[in-house]
Amino acid sequence: MSNVTLTSNEGQSFSAYFVQAPTANAPGIVLVQEIFGVNAAMRAAADRWASLGYNVVCPDLFWRKEAGLELDPTNPEEFARGVELMQILDEDLVVGDLEAARAWLADKTGNNNIASLGYCWGGRLVVRAAADTGVKCAVSYYGVGLEQLVPATPASAAPTLLHIAELDSYVPEPARHTIQADATSRKGWETHVYEGCDHAFARPGGQHRDEQAATLAEARSVAFMQQHV
Repeated sequence: MSNVTLTSNEGQSFSAYFVQAPTANAPGIVLVQEIFGVNAAMRAAADRWASLGYNVVCPDLFWRKEAGLELDPTNPEEFARGVELMQILDEDLVVGDLEAARAWLADKTGNNNIASLGYCWGGRLVVRAAADTGVKCAVSYYGVGLEQLVPATPASAAPTLLHIAELDSYVPEPARHTIQADATSRKGWETHVYEGCDHAFARPGGQHRDEQAATLAEARSVAFMQQHV
């Protein structure tokens, strides 16, 4: 595990957290942060996915505004700062950064079998990545704003797995039904709803962490990625 330097499409440098898989020539994951930066929870997630057999790179997506920012989701001011950054960053540029991370990982490992997996804001961005980057598949944990994004995603997008929390206030029931109806009509897409779970049920050490649901989602994610990468 180490911090590495990536190059954006505009030729600017930004950092990422990189963890190698235990085995050579393993597939890869571009791990996509929540609205709190590449903080301890994201590093723990990267370490976990690497232990399951993936080379993992987790790019700092806040670098255009404040490089290296790590926010605490339990601090109201820091939570608000994360929401603000999500709203003001140019999503197209951020998706370009995800493609830069994917290309770096493919070059680093010599393996182009790479998935994108993300949480919250990252759970939205991976759906964009499925359509607009070279990843082979995407895994979205409780993505935000998907009720508009998923129906607008082209049919050519890579297969995508959507984990949805039943009690997620960011995805009320009508939005959930919209997402599920569209996703289930797409070849290679899957959706799962986790009953009794709230947003961030899989965040390492998080307030709403549900071990049973997180374990089930992890197993489903690994099975899905094994199909595609």
